[in-house]
Amino acid sequence: MAGDVLTDDLLRLSLQRLSQEVRKDIPELGPLLAKHLLGTCGLVPAPERAERYQELGQFLIDLGRLYLREHLDLLADHQVVVEHE
Repeated sequence: MAGDVLTDDLLRLSLQRLSQEVRKDIPELGPLLAKHLLGTCGLVPAPERAERYQELGQFLIDLGRLYLREHLDLLADHQVVVEHE
């Protein structure tokens, strides 16, 4: 996808795939992400859609921070176990 032009359709498809993966890890966030995705559909006027993409972007940043925090906690726990061995 690196050489592709990122269209609304490609972006939406990527976000749908992301939503599926998020639902596997954190099921309770699936509906919230789906709600954000619905707000980006082509039926919404462009200015409102841009605003919704900004909200979705902030949600994804927060989600990324959540994943990082969980992984850092796992690494810290693993390091404590290794040090005690």
